[in-house]
Amino acid sequence: MSSSVSRLVSSVCKKIIKPYSPTPISLRCHKLSYLDQMVGGIYMPLALFYSKLSNTWSNKPNNVVSQHLEKSLSKVLTNYYPFAGKLNDNISIDCNDNGVEFFITKINCPMPEIFNHPYFEKHNLVYPTEVINNQYTYEGSLAVFQLTHFSCGGIAISMCLSHKVGDGYTFGNFMNHWATMARNALSSEIYPISPKFDGSFYFPPTKDEDSSNVSNNNIVPQREECVSKSFSISSSKLTALKARVINESQVQNPSDIEVVSAFLYQRAMATKKLVNSSSIRPSLLHQAVNLRPPVPKNTMGNICSLFSILTKEEKEMDLAQVVSKLRKEKEEVKQKYKNAKIEELLPITLEQHRKANDLLVNNSCYDLYRFSSLITFPSYDVDFGWGKPEKVISPLSTSNPPIKNMFVLMDDKNRDGVNLTCSMKKQDMLAFERDEELLRFASPTS
Repeated sequence: MSSSVSRLVSSVCKKIIKPYSPTPISLRCHKLSYLDQMVGGIYMPLALFYSKLSNTWSNKPNNVVSQHLEKSLSKVLTNYYPFAGKLNDNISIDCNDNGVEFFITKINCPMPEIFNHPYFEKHNLVYPTEVINNQYTYEGSLAVFQLTHFSCGGIAISMCLSHKVGDGYTFGNFMNHWATMARNALSSEIYPISPKFDGSFYFPPTKDEDSSNVSNNNIVPQREECVSKSFSISSSKLTALKARVINESQVQNPSDIEVVSAFLYQRAMATKKLVNSSSIRPSLLHQAVNLRPPVPKNTMGNICSLFSILTKEEKEMDLAQVVSKLRKEKEEVKQKYKNAKIEELLPITLEQHRKANDLLVNNSCYDLYRFSSLITFPSYDVDFGWGKPEKVISPLSTSNPPIKNMFVLMDDKNRDGVNLTCSMKKQDMLAFERDEELLRFASPTS
């Protein structure tokens, strides 16, 4: 972080927040599932910006806001006890109630100057500095939080969660559960999902001596020097893209995720072709799939699979054709899991990863595009008692360094459009962000 940016921070205070109730002895050793063992220990960041607190909170001093969050965080950690523990190699989490790190900062600028800034470096001010600068190697608590106060009276609440303890679904449930717990101080509202950390029942871990060898390059991507940019696709533009797909394919009910993923993949491949002044490069699209169901919705951890589509020729780049491929692959994956027995879940998931690896290797793919979606996740419903967020910055959009060819999709605030963040090599991004077809439907927001 540059000195000119860091000078905006006037104070930093660190606290340790422990679970309100001690974790029972029977839950002290949380076994990682095989899927937990496969993922890297990268910290996933999420930040929520609240531009104006409701009248009840607007005149309260900063320490009262902080205490409100600290108390409710302590209570919700009782339900999410692995977050407050310590990772034991790649085998288990010692749920010893050590606690989580909670930072409080003040930034000497108005909030819009941060989230409307064209460079992600300024966004990083709302995250704990050590975590955001060492997302792959941080050795502090498994979940780290920061409350940031702005000169305008707005606040940001950020969280960085180790991927070892959960996926995006876990992240979203935790944030909403925490917010419900905070509001519960003033009401009798109860969160509808009681979390269970029993992923190892559905995806049994490997033997202890083999745990360090469990990895997958599709889940633990290589780090490269990249740049990140954000775009938005309005509801009217999304409708226009869907109409094109409906008119030109057999898919008559394309989802937001299918259409936006296919469109971005198509434009990324097209602009990559221009950068290299050559024919299309064989490319692969990876799409993550939430496995709840068949796994119960209250199961936390890494509970996801993936499917992939391969593109080798220019004629396969047509938008409707890409959407049709995505739909076909997704339906095939759903069928595989539909009637699967518990003991079949892990073999099916490993087969999906093997299939993706084989596509990558056997077809000499040059480019792998990863898509992760938080569409339908209630990120904009996270209300701690003072209203819903004005802006949400998605996980992985601020990875340091960013993951190459990574796309993260989210609903916009009004739930009728899509916000997206992507990261690419600098020369690829220069071509991508100037692509006329892209800009017909997507507007830059950073």
